[in-house]
Amino acid sequence: MLPLLYLLQIIMSKKQDNKKNEELEQLQTRVTDLENQLKRAVADYQNLERRISEGRSEMVAYVGAELLRKLIPTLDHLEQALGGTSEQEKESGWFKGVELAVKEFKQVLAQEGLDEIPEEGQFDPSLHEAVDTREPSSAEASAGKGENSILEVVRKGYNLNGKVLRPAQVIVGRKQDNHPEEQSSDEGSGEGEMSS
Repeated sequence: MLPLLYLLQIIMSKKQDNKKNEELEQLQTRVTDLENQLKRAVADYQNLERRISEGRSEMVAYVGAELLRKLIPTLDHLEQALGGTSEQEKESGWFKGVELAVKEFKQVLAQEGLDEIPEEGQFDPSLHEAVDTREPSSAEASAGKGENSILEVVRKGYNLNGKVLRPAQVIVGRKQDNHPEEQSSDEGSGEGEMSS
């Protein structure tokens, strides 16, 4: 009977070991699941922090752009005032003071990333707004300005950190009419056909 009891104890001991092993495996699985959940939660939190930071940066950039957009007309008016002065006024102290203030104002705007859109060259619809077209004068044509060239800037345009804040308003050259008399005769014949 003793060996049977001993055998029974061994079987009971193995069952308890198996039960402990199962419990250990369940606990290890649970720990792994919790570790994965923690990693996901930390990653989600880091992503949230990054999105909030990007949102703040975008908000600051937007507010800065809006402020600069509101300041640009002031710069336009100051430059117009300086451009409309006589030679005698240009020698006065007030003119030199305003000229210095405009120069410093432009430097501050440049430090914030604002720069003027080039006023020379070919018309670029992504940078310029054509407000009119005309044939180039003989002086403009001899300077190499022709069809699709910027002939005159009506209002300066500005980029902010490489993006157009305000397009330049320009007058663009168009192809010269070589036969103006044909155009007038066509218009006359067109009117006659309409009245028939």
